[in-house]
Amino acid sequence: MATTDNAVKYQVRMLEEILPYLNVPFTDVANLRSLVAKGWLQMDRIVEEAMSNVGNFEMVSVFGMDFSDQSDAKTVVSNMRNNNKKRGIWTNSFVIRKVYTKVGALRVVAFNKILDKFHYFYIPHHAYAHLTSSLDIQIECYTKQGEEPKWTGVPNRNLKFWEYECATFEEMCNKG
Repeated sequence: MATTDNAVKYQVRMLEEILPYLNVPFTDVANLRSLVAKGWLQMDRIVEEAMSNVGNFEMVSVFGMDFSDQSDAKTVVSNMRNNNKKRGIWTNSFVIRKVYTKVGALRVVAFNKILDKFHYFYIPHHAYAHLTSSLDIQIECYTKQGEEPKWTGVPNRNLKFWEYECATFEEMCNKG
């Protein structure tokens, strides 16, 4: 996630979700919250730290991977858009960019804006290795010309990549 004024509120929400896994002294929590709210900290790095605290791997942060088991951490916020205005094809999804550079599994922390809920995914490399740019986890999609649909945010778990959803942050961190 880029640290724009619009993204900061989602980073604050992300911090609250992973704070129990950071091993931050209680005396430092207020300062950490303040810095994240200002957009001064790189949230992706903080999420990597939380994942390595829970999982059985170390942070390495080299090209193509973030962890010693070759997996990579990704954070993403849902995005609603019209992919084809002529046909009225609307999508609400989590888009993970530049997956073609990754060499292992993806550990994804995805925030669903509509439901104000986190989803966790452990996506093995073989499931996305054929992709040449982005991985798109569709939450819901509609074909409706002329007007934007009434989004529910409720995932259609029959769509691609939902089979890799994990029930908890801990489950996602301990897969692989």
